[in-house]
Amino acid sequence: MVHNLDAAMRQLRHGRFGLYGPFVRERFLDGLFGEEITPTAYRVLRFVEASTPPAPTLSDIAALLLTDRARAVRVVDRLSADGLVTRVHDTVDRRVRRVALTDTARGHLALATARRSRLLGEAVSDWPDEDVELLASLLIRLNDSVARHLPSAAPREKPWN
Repeated sequence: MVHNLDAAMRQLRHGRFGLYGPFVRERFLDGLFGEEITPTAYRVLRFVEASTPPAPTLSDIAALLLTDRARAVRVVDRLSADGLVTRVHDTVDRRVRRVALTDTARGHLALATARRSRLLGEAVSDWPDEDVELLASLLIRLNDSVARHLPSAAPREKPWN
């Protein structure tokens, strides 16, 4: 049973035509953010959006990317040069620098969300409303369960809200 759930989640996330797969991601990112945005950069922007407040540190971003801090710095430098993020001092410890979204990035992310929602709506357009509601409630329940069973502290904010 869990194997089938895991397989479905992998297909949703990584399948070419899965909701977060490359074909769909290209469709909802096409033309946003000015120049071509990499999937890694988009993932960082969504992470920063979901992490705020407080905004994440470069170490948080490196952990997200499963890489070293130097690579995270390069990704953030590119996003900063594109006017999508800024580095800000932590309000408690001024030695700590955090990464925050610019208004430009927020606007682009809102458009990407609207496009993704439209694509998702098209995908379930032939479903009964009750099925769509049931799926949404089950996914929220799954996200809550995953967060509860993580070995570390609960996330600061649920990204699905």
